[in-house]
Amino acid sequence: MVYRRPVSWFLTESGRKFSFAVVTGTGLGFTAAKWAPHTLLIDKYKEFVQYYSNGKPQELSNELQKRCEQCLDILKLPDVHRRLITPFSVYGYDLFHAGSSKSKFGVAVGIPVNFTYKSIADILNDNNNIQVNQKTVDWESEVGKKLANALILPEKVQQFALCREILMCLNHKILLEATYPFTCMFLAYNVSTYLNNKLNLYKMPTATRGILYSIVGLFSLGTYFLMKDMTEVYYETQVDKKLCELGPDFIESGVIFYDKLLQRNQALRELMGSEGERKYSKLGNENYFLRQPRMALIHRKQFFEERLKGARKDSEGVDDGFTST
Repeated sequence: MVYRRPVSWFLTESGRKFSFAVVTGTGLGFTAAKWAPHTLLIDKYKEFVQYYSNGKPQELSNELQKRCEQCLDILKLPDVHRRLITPFSVYGYDLFHAGSSKSKFGVAVGIPVNFTYKSIADILNDNNNIQVNQKTVDWESEVGKKLANALILPEKVQQFALCREILMCLNHKILLEATYPFTCMFLAYNVSTYLNNKLNLYKMPTATRGILYSIVGLFSLGTYFLMKDMTEVYYETQVDKKLCELGPDFIESGVIFYDKLLQRNQALRELMGSEGERKYSKLGNENYFLRQPRMALIHRKQFFEERLKGARKDSEGVDDGFTST
């Protein structure tokens, strides 16, 4: 009696159809996992990242509500988009956005608690007692003062930050990123099938095909991360350019905002010890190994600094070398 190994079944017509179905289903599953939190499940996603106080969602102050309305006016958004945007209080000290204006499910913009700080006294009076690595921060120390200064954002800088988050949702980024998992998995499957047929690898040892699948899989995974990172960087670049078009005040606010983020990360790097050194560079950039999932903060700051210099030269007038007679 001849026994066939289970792996051999995948070489049959039924096995190949099964493999195709699994790859297709998995790809669609990853796509749904990326798409659903920003559409169908956006309310659940919002609940997951929301800031809670005494077990209840923290309501935004009237001041922050009005500031969001001001940002919508500054961006001159049509009513159809304004109705889709919902601000809320988010956990942590980073702004948050989810959803897309291209979706009927709306957009959620998370505002951190430090947007309520106007002075270091507000930080000291915060009931949550800010801690880093479960240790209370010494606000009288040099690094503590640096962190406190970074957390306090002037009103115009807050407007800049909110406009940035809103603009990040006025595009097709979510839709594009949702298609990447399926595209890359289908690419891997089709390339593997083609090479198997072209090189007649079905008659080769299983280890040979395993090596092929590993190489193609790593290539597809790298392609996915490349596409995702390039999409994020592209839209961040476009948003920064649009913010510059809002005037010199916004350009200056951009310099201050990114400088504050860099200062905050530098302070956290010192306070968090070895973990902070792994997470942040000396300049305050986020450390990544191979990927670049976002534009470096120092580069974004430099972009606004260059635009600010240009705006000041334009306002002062530049001698063009010609004289009238």
